[in-house]
Amino acid sequence: MILINQGLTSALIAAILSLLKQTNMNRSELQDALIQQMLDDMDLKTMMCLCYDYLSEGYDKYSDAELTEECKEYYPELLDG
Repeated sequence: MILINQGLTSALIAAILSLLKQTNMNRSELQDALIQQMLDDMDLKTMMCLCYDYLSEGYDKYSDAELTEECKEYYPELLDG
């Protein structure tokens, strides 16, 4: 078993945490760039399909009462029929 002194251990942990933060930041920037590029490359029809799917998945989680309230608040004319 190798013993490492407390100061060295703390410095090592701080260096690892710093590296992880940098990696996460770089990952975040890469993810942002990827998403931006994908959106730039999409045509309107594809973007509309993605938006529809995203909204549909969200509204699937609503109860009937919540969905009705959402319609009342934003598009009450949908309930006139």
